[in-house]
Amino acid sequence: MNASLESYLVAVRHPNVSPFEHLEMLMIRDSLAEQEHSLNKRERACMADADRRLLKNAVTIHAELTRITSLEEERRQRSPSSDHWWWYLDVLSALPDIDGTSTLLEMA
Repeated sequence: MNASLESYLVAVRHPNVSPFEHLEMLMIRDSLAEQEHSLNKRERACMADADRRLLKNAVTIHAELTRITSLEEERRQRSPSSDHWWWYLDVLSALPDIDGTSTLLEMA
């Protein structure tokens, strides 16, 4: 399995880690977006499952990230493309159906 994907899979399983680890997880997800074309069907399915877990924990992860950074500032510095939704956890966390994740999953 792709090493970045393995790291991402582990990271999303642990929403109660340091905010620095969450920031690293978002950067790993960026790397995966660049490699997505080279992932096989199984790896893409694993990434989709991990993305759902990230969305499910968006509120917790965003709260931890605010201890060290602002995602708005991170977006200014990194200029992620609009399809890199993981850099918008602050916005996604404010959606009313965050616990159901149905709205979020449609966006991702």
